[in-house]
Amino acid sequence: MALLVTGLHLPDRDADPAPQVARHLGMPGARLVAVRVVKRSLDARRRPPVVRVNCQVELSPQDEGAVLARGIPGVRPFTERDAQRAGLQGSPAAVSPGWDDASRPVVVGAGPAGLFCALRLAEAGARPRLIERGEPVEARHHRVARHWTHGELDPESNVLFGEGGAGTFSDGKLHTRIRSGLVGYVLQRLVDFGAAPGILTEAHPHVGTDKLRGILVRMRQRLLDLGAEVRFSARVEGLLVERGRCDGVRLTGGEQVIGQPVVLATGHGAADSARCFVEAGLSAEARPFAVGARIEHQRALIDQARLGRWAAAEGAAAYRLVAPPRADVRQAYTFCMCPGGIVIPAGEREGITVVNGMSGSHRGSRWSNAAVVAPVSLGDFGAEGPLAGLDFRDRIERAAWSAGGGRFVAPAQRAGDLVAGRASSTLPHVSYPLGVIPTDLREVLPGPVIEAIIAALHAFERRIPGFAGDGAVLIAPETRTAAPWRFHRGEDRQALGVRGCYPIGEGMGWGGGIVSAAVDGVRTADVILCAGTRGRPGASLNASSP
Repeated sequence: MALLVTGLHLPDRDADPAPQVARHLGMPGARLVAVRVVKRSLDARRRPPVVRVNCQVELSPQDEGAVLARGIPGVRPFTERDAQRAGLQGSPAAVSPGWDDASRPVVVGAGPAGLFCALRLAEAGARPRLIERGEPVEARHHRVARHWTHGELDPESNVLFGEGGAGTFSDGKLHTRIRSGLVGYVLQRLVDFGAAPGILTEAHPHVGTDKLRGILVRMRQRLLDLGAEVRFSARVEGLLVERGRCDGVRLTGGEQVIGQPVVLATGHGAADSARCFVEAGLSAEARPFAVGARIEHQRALIDQARLGRWAAAEGAAAYRLVAPPRADVRQAYTFCMCPGGIVIPAGEREGITVVNGMSGSHRGSRWSNAAVVAPVSLGDFGAEGPLAGLDFRDRIERAAWSAGGGRFVAPAQRAGDLVAGRASSTLPHVSYPLGVIPTDLREVLPGPVIEAIIAALHAFERRIPGFAGDGAVLIAPETRTAAPWRFHRGEDRQALGVRGCYPIGEGMGWGGGIVSAAVDGVRTADVILCAGTRGRPGASLNASSP
């Protein structure tokens, strides 16, 4: 029996935890058969900045029972769930679910949810068909580079559409608040395909967009080796539904791909897909989300405020800030912080402007940025229906296009000017590649959101001096924080309204980041596999749907 020891503090990232473990157990000099770091996190919350490394370790002392009997705080048995979360278990057993060549699982969308669903199915022998509207990551990378350099946008292959989904051009954050053993499976597979092994132990791991490209290529090859079919530049424009059941999809041009079941893993940037699914009969509802702007600072300001004299050794510093609750204003917060990153164009068509954040694996930019957003509710949308939030989002993005003068130039405002209630006349140099124009963001964002951001800037300035200064720039709009809809599904994870469909991932309203979307895809694949062993693939299964 192994033990898990939590609450340990190390002087630095590279320190050997064994002596600290022995002291914690009151066993200095005792022989510990094995000591392995399970989780490691940097703690810089205290002020003035004092940094320490917190860690959890798995160990095997000579007499586990005697150690447990002493009731030492932070010491308990290392469970199967711990092993799963650490990536030590979780592969599916090979099955023969009974899909023939003419009717194999169809997965629509090659973002995190679709990729990991397809991988899990392929590992079990189900040979799925994975369909993606965008290009493979090698071609997609060059397509995006042309957009950022010359403003030439391909509406079918861009920051949102293509292999890896929107997460390919992001910070590659792998932190999640979900507590599932499948998190370890997802992280271990990423390591298998080339991610740094440290993501298995870091509390806030990230990959970086530059590393994700190679990982995706190796993941695709693994799918092909397992008998999966992977198709790019193939947009689904309809579902094949007969008598309330989906038996395949229709592509642009009329080609039909027959398969059972059909897994829908399109991203929430794919508004046309959402409309298609609603028209096909899938039940959905509008969902609150959050909107705001990206705030960008010189990285040195953030690093010094967060890490003090440890800044040079620890690299780009992160933050997560939440404004104090107030009865008279909405509560704004920071989202998707990108240390040492840049602000990027993130729209999928002309006529709208959208921004997001991205970092490389080394987080080496001289800027740091984060979204500062506030919630919007169903009452803000001004309409009813499952896609009311989409129309609300579109109005903001079109207003930003107009304020920027078109061609993906982003409207921006100094934080100090926004707080003072005046439009900006000048802007410092920023990272956004297609240019910014000084403006008053009240022309772009809803009034309650502006009020919430201003209140938050006052609060954040007290936490990080300079956060709301004239050197800080708000670049707008950040509108793709979450899907503005959710497609309903039952306990068996099938869509309500149409059987044989499985809506999964962030774009269907069932995830909140790379890892949570991937885990949702894996869970759904396991349900499909279990149903396949009981009879017809996609048959009803009484399984939980968290």
